Amino acid sequence: MSLELHILGSGGGVPSGIRETACYLVRDGDRALLLDIGTGARRLITNPSLLDGVRDLHVVLTHFHLDHICGLPYLRTVDIEATIWAPGRWLYDKEAEAILEPVRRPPIAPSDHTQFYPVRELQEGLQSIAGFDIRTSTQPHHWSPSAGLRIDDEIALLTDTPYEPSSAHLAQGVTHLLHEAWSFSREPIYPEHDATAADAARVAQEAEVGGLMLIHLNPTLPDQAPVLADAAEIFERVRLAEDELVVRGQG
Repeated sequence: MSLELHILGSGGGVPSGIRETACYLVRDGDRALLLDIGTGARRLITNPSLLDGVRDLHVVLTHFHLDHICGLPYLRTVDIEATIWAPGRWLYDKEAEAILEPVRRPPIAPSDHTQFYPVRELQEGLQSIAGFDIRTSTQPHHWSPSAGLRIDDEIALLTDTPYEPSSAHLAQGVTHLLHEAWSFSREPIYPEHDATAADAARVAQEAEVGGLMLIHLNPTLPDQAPVLADAAEIFERVRLAEDELVVRGQG
C-alpha cells in the first residue's frame, strides 16, 4: 500500500471526548483526498503538517448529513486549494452545489465560501479524482441515501448504511475496509438504517479484504468492546478505528 490513511474522525452523529465525527485523509505524495468532512477536519487546523506538500485537496462526500459535512467552513482556515465532490444529482436529483450552499454562506458560514471551492458532482461508477481511481455505489437504505467509495484497490469506505449485498462487490479484495459499526447484534440500533459490527464483518468476509476497521462509532455506547467482539466472531482481522491513527504500507 503506497497510500497513507489518516483517521481524523472515527465517530458518528456527534463528537465525543475521544472521537470527532466522520473524516478520513488519504495521501499519496502531494495528492490528497478528504473522505467526508465532519468535525474531524479540525485536525487539519490543529495539525497543519497533515497537509505538508499537498498542492490541492479534494473533498469527497458520501452524503449530506451534518456530521459528515459540518467541517466545510473550516476549509477557509486551512487555506488550501480545494474541490468538493458530492452525490447531489446522482442520489438526490438535485445539484450538490445547491444542497451545500446554506453551509457555505452566512449566517451559517462566517463568510461566503461559494466562490472559493468549486462543487463537482460525484458520479455513480468509476471516475478519476486527483489521480485516484474512485468507484462508487449506491447505499439506498440509510435515513437518506449514501455513497459507498472505493479508492484504487486499497481502501473502501462504507458508512451510514445497513448491510447491502452490493457492498462486498465494491470492496472486493481491498487492503482496508472502513465500515460503519453503529451497534452490535445483541442490541441493534436502527438496523434498517445503520450497520451492526456483525454486518460490517459479513461484508469483510464476503469481500475477502485484507483488514476491517470499524468506523462511525456510536458516541452513546459507553463501551465499544461488544462492538469489536461482534465483528471478531465473523472476521478476525478487525479493529476499532481511533482518531489520529495512521495506516501506512500494509499496516
